[in-house]
Amino acid sequence: MLKRNTKLIYLLAIMLVLGVVFSNQAILAETLSGSNYSIENPNFDAGGMESTSTNYGIKSSIGDVGDASSSSANYQAQPGFISPVFPGVPAQPSLTNTGGTLYNSLDFVAATANNPSDVEYAIAISPDSFATTYFIQADNTLGNTVAWKDYISWGSGTGGRVTGLSANQTYEIKVKARYQMHTETAYSITASASTVGPSFVMTISGVSSNTTVAGQTTTVSTTPTSINYGSLVQDVAAVAAQQITITTNASGGYSTTLQQDGPLRRGGRQIDPVSGTNAVPASFPVSISTGAFGYHTTDASLCTGSVTRFSADDTYAQATTQALEIACSLTPVTNESTYVVYKVLTGSLQAAGSYSNIITYISAGKY
Repeated sequence: MLKRNTKLIYLLAIMLVLGVVFSNQAILAETLSGSNYSIENPNFDAGGMESTSTNYGIKSSIGDVGDASSSSANYQAQPGFISPVFPGVPAQPSLTNTGGTLYNSLDFVAATANNPSDVEYAIAISPDSFATTYFIQADNTLGNTVAWKDYISWGSGTGGRVTGLSANQTYEIKVKARYQMHTETAYSITASASTVGPSFVMTISGVSSNTTVAGQTTTVSTTPTSINYGSLVQDVAAVAAQQITITTNASGGYSTTLQQDGPLRRGGRQIDPVSGTNAVPASFPVSISTGAFGYHTTDASLCTGSVTRFSADDTYAQATTQALEIACSLTPVTNESTYVVYKVLTGSLQAAGSYSNIITYISAGKY
């Protein structure tokens, strides 16, 4: 009798273990609802299953219910419902011709429509009401592919300047937004502005006598086309000047050079040049037995060579048949003036007579 009872107890223990195994799956047939959702007859299991149809596919993973996030170097999973970001259509951007002088560029500012800071924007631009569409690239040039950057990278409220445009052309821009790889928004309202034509104006003016220029007082008056020293006095320097004024919208600024057709001369005789050169100007001589002639420019910051070589007043160079820089700018300018001072001195051994030469200025914009 004792043996039979023992076997019965063992059988009961095995059945209890089996019961624990099968109780791992639970079925919940209750409607879950709230103010914003309703789930009919949900079925929760241990996970790891896939659900698919012709219109969707859902990959399951095994997990549990908790309030902690899970992350690694490559992912981050947050608990609960995650609300995706769907950005709003950007507000109207701005497009302007700053100063009304831009011929190959325009200034733009994108608008955010109060989107989050990590929303990205693309800016489309067109010269023909979007029959042809280009996109402003990351370096603010034109391109055929979409370029996405966030609001700060597009220059925030300052914006940027798109380059590579055609002169005398009206352009329109419009902006769209996206958040990561979510659906893009529609384009904003367009904004428009027009480029102008390239312009360059050079004016040469005479300077009256008794005018102080670069530490020198002129002794004669000049015109835009002539410098007449009259009769020179031995060992007394004569000073003349001319003014060059430039206005240009050239994006790279301009350069003005000076050259002569030869030295101040009469027949086979000449008035010697000063020892200084355009590359290395030097002080004007106090006295000389024959003669000395040279020029000084008031542009204290040139664009080639030692840029400050003429910054001191007493810095003179000899004129040559080579065109050498006497004024420049790296940006567009309006009425930028440079004075060129000419100084001549004769000594006791200089032959009398009427000496002359031709000075040529050449100014060019850098478009």
